[in-house]
Amino acid sequence: MKTKILLLTVTCVLSLHVAAQNVQDKKITYSYIQLPAKPFTSGTETFAVTVTQDFDQRNQDSIEWHEKEVELAKEARRLAMEAWNSQKKEIDRSYFAAMANWEKQVAAGNTAAAKPGDPIYGACPCEPDPPAPFLTDDIDNIGVANMVEIPGFTKGEGAAVISLGFKGFDKGATTETKTSTGDLIYKIAYKHPVQVKITDKDGAVVYDMIHPGSSGFKSYSTEKFKSSYDFKLWWMDNEEAFWVQRQKDVINSIVSSLNGMLASDYGYPTKSRVAEIYTAKDKDHDYTDLLEAFQNVQDGLLQLASDRDKDAALNYFGNAVTQYQTILNESNTADKKARVNKKITSAVYCNIAECFMWMDDFSQAELFLNKAANLGVGKYRRHGNSLKPFLSDQKKRFGANQ
Repeated sequence: MKTKILLLTVTCVLSLHVAAQNVQDKKITYSYIQLPAKPFTSGTETFAVTVTQDFDQRNQDSIEWHEKEVELAKEARRLAMEAWNSQKKEIDRSYFAAMANWEKQVAAGNTAAAKPGDPIYGACPCEPDPPAPFLTDDIDNIGVANMVEIPGFTKGEGAAVISLGFKGFDKGATTETKTSTGDLIYKIAYKHPVQVKITDKDGAVVYDMIHPGSSGFKSYSTEKFKSSYDFKLWWMDNEEAFWVQRQKDVINSIVSSLNGMLASDYGYPTKSRVAEIYTAKDKDHDYTDLLEAFQNVQDGLLQLASDRDKDAALNYFGNAVTQYQTILNESNTADKKARVNKKITSAVYCNIAECFMWMDDFSQAELFLNKAANLGVGKYRRHGNSLKPFLSDQKKRFGANQ
C-alpha cells in the first residue's frame, strides 16, 4: 500500500514538473502610425477649413415671424379692448338707468325699492405677446476652424478643403425621472447638426453628409430636485445661461467627434497598443533563442512610430521570424517534455503572426494564428481571436493605401 502511495506521489510530482514548463507572457506597450482608411487620392497632406452659419436665415425668419406675431397680438388686444369698452359702455348704460330708477323710487318714498347690484364687467383683456423665438448663437468661425485637425497634415491653401455648415441649434424634450430616494432629475435634450463636406485637392468630393456625431440628440442631466416646482424655480433663473452653455458644449463635442473621424479615415495618427509576445523559462531547457527573438520583436515594435513605411522596424521583425522558424524545427507537439512542445509551438506561432502583421504579410499572419488555434491550446486560440479584428483592420488600411 505504501509502495502504491509512493508511486502515486512520484507520478503527481512528475506531472507537476511537466506542467511547470513556464511560457512567459511579456506585454510590450508601443506606439505605431496608423494608415488612413480612406486616403486622399491626390496624395495631399495639406488641408483648409471653412465654417458657415447656415442657421442665419433661420434666425432671421424666426425674428420676422415673431415681429408679425407681436403685431397680430397688438391688433388682437386693440380689438378685444374695443369690444370690452363697448360692452362696458352698455353695462354702464344699463346700470345707470337702473340706478336712476332706484333713486327716483327712493325719492318718492318707496323704502322697499331694491338697490341694483354693482356692474360686472369681466376681466380686462390682456393677451400677452408671443414668447421670443429661440435664436442660435453666433459661432466663432475662426476658432472652430482652428480646432479641426488631421494628424500628419498641415493647414494651408490649395489643398483638401473641409467645409462645416452648422444648421442651427435645436431644443429637444425635457423628461423627468424619479430616483429611488424620491428626488427628481431632468434630462434636457438638444442637438446642433453640421453638414460636413470634404473635397480632395483635385476637387473630388469624398464626403458630404450630416456628420453622424451631430445628427442625434444629446442630453444634459440636471442636479437632483426635491420638487418639480424647485426645478421650475431653478429654470426661471438659469434657462438663458443654460442654453448658452449647451451651445458651446455641443460645438466642442461635434469638433471632437469630427477630429476622430478625420484621424481614422484620412490622417496618420500615432496610436498606442499593447502586444503580447511569448518567451519561456524552464530549468531543464535553454530558451536563450526565444529571448533573443523576443528582443528583436520588441525592438521592431518600438521602432514602428519612427516612420510610416516601417523601414526601421522591418529588419527586426524579419530576423525574429527567421529565429522563430529555426526554433520550430524542434517542434514536437506530441511530447509534453520536449523543449518545443505544444504550448511553446502555439506561443511561437502567435509571435510569428505578430511579426508578419507588421511586415504587411497578412496572409501569413492569419495562417500562423490558425495554426495556433488548431493545436487546441485555449490561451493561444484566445490570443488569435483577440488579435484578428486588429489584424483585419490593419489589412484593410494597408490595402487602401496601395
